[in-house]
Amino acid sequence: DLSHYFDAATAARLDGRVRERVAAFDPEGLLELFEQYPEGERGRYVACGGGAAIAVMLAARALGATSGRVLQYAHSGQVSGDHDGVVGYLAAAFGRFADAQ
Repeated sequence: DLSHYFDAATAARLDGRVRERVAAFDPEGLLELFEQYPEGERGRYVACGGGAAIAVMLAARALGATSGRVLQYAHSGQVSGDHDGVVGYLAAAFGRFADAQ
């Protein structure tokens, strides 16, 4: 899960920052983004599993991954039809991709 209960446009903007860090395979940048918010608000603005996502990225790097790839992004309004208070979702993979820059 990424941002929680913002309108779809705000969620897309907030979630876009996470997508950029994931696609850039930048766990330090994601941590910096995560720490911009008070501890109790990080899950709402960034990702409720942000700490775990950062840990996965660091573990992937330790195991030899060199890049990240966003597989899919969506928000709950695309299913429910309610675009006033959505939850963002992201699927990603980390590895050594042949087409990585």
